[in-house]
Amino acid sequence: MSSDKQGVVFFDDFSEGMDNWWAEGGVRIWVQDQRLHVDAEPGGARTERRPGLCATVWCKQQFVGDVKIECDAQVLRSDCDVNNINFFIHFSAPSGTPLYDTREDRPEAAYGKYHVLNGNIITFLSDTREAAMRLLPEQRQARVRIRHCPGFELLKETYTSNCRQHKTYHIEILKQGGKLSFSVDGELLLTAADPEPPAAGLFGLRTFRTYLWWDNIKISALE
Repeated sequence: MSSDKQGVVFFDDFSEGMDNWWAEGGVRIWVQDQRLHVDAEPGGARTERRPGLCATVWCKQQFVGDVKIECDAQVLRSDCDVNNINFFIHFSAPSGTPLYDTREDRPEAAYGKYHVLNGNIITFLSDTREAAMRLLPEQRQARVRIRHCPGFELLKETYTSNCRQHKTYHIEILKQGGKLSFSVDGELLLTAADPEPPAAGLFGLRTFRTYLWWDNIKISALE
């Protein structure tokens, strides 16, 4: 739902269900207890590929220019302990076709389908490198990446802080021109500069091999 609060151009606490969103992929995507639940963890081996492993939920409202994005998120289950919390920012099709009109081209939300679109991707997940997987889950750092699309170009990456199950994170993303910054619980984790930043597009929530919820999505326009 839109908001008339100064600076806030979109707010959703899911008290009205998924009216402002549409979903692609996943095992199941629904609203429960005024939270958006996204289940993309069907189980199975880490390398096994099958339907339900990926999910994307798009906000129907388009956003233009500089924005601040805030939300809460918590991973409830990830059998591979990837704890995958991802964001699509200012996404659009190079052809100009609305993404909603092409949603049937992405029934399983395969990641590569989005790499050919315009936008930025921010991924926040647990470190799953071989050395990290020998550690206890509570000892692993988070892996944070910022990318440019089309091309899935890595702009910046870091290993820091943590991304664990059953912990609620308050996330803040700033997009100011070509500068992107990602903060968790008030701590700045990563910044990157995109030399060809998208000017406008849709906002999406994305995950892989993870069952989690999102809540209190707030997007504000920045002067």
